[in-house]
Amino acid sequence: MIFALYSLLCISLFLGKEYRFFGYLSSIILLLPVLFYSLNSFGFLKVRGFIYGMLSSAVYLPFINLSAADFNLLPQSISEEIFFRGYMQNELSKKLEVHRSILLTSVFFTIPHIITDFSVFSFLVIFPSILFGYLYYYSGSVWAPSIFHFFSNLFFWQYLKPLLS
Repeated sequence: MIFALYSLLCISLFLGKEYRFFGYLSSIILLLPVLFYSLNSFGFLKVRGFIYGMLSSAVYLPFINLSAADFNLLPQSISEEIFFRGYMQNELSKKLEVHRSILLTSVFFTIPHIITDFSVFSFLVIFPSILFGYLYYYSGSVWAPSIFHFFSNLFFWQYLKPLLS
């Protein structure tokens, strides 16, 4: 089931570059695990997830100018973390050793980024993805990697992308 959904996601992202409908479909695919997977496994009610997420994101705060418009990035971060950490990493860790499941999930996380934007930046996504994986593993909640993911995206778009372009 993991690889069927993942394949569908990659196909929809690829087609979404040409047809807008498929781009929207990919957002729905990212949230499908919420419908058929135990909600407890996502750790939505674990306060520790919020704490880990905010503490780990503190490193970005001196660099970010937060505005209301920036919160448009939050739903994408949450949906990606639900799919990749809460669902995929969780399932892979039942079959593989934890560190391998985090690394494999990070590789799978990087591929859709390469599909949507074939650049050096997309290949480098694997490094923060590994951090997202460990945040999920240690907090037991998708909130920790979602919050850190959100602030990582803000840091990238506000600071790194303009600096390196």
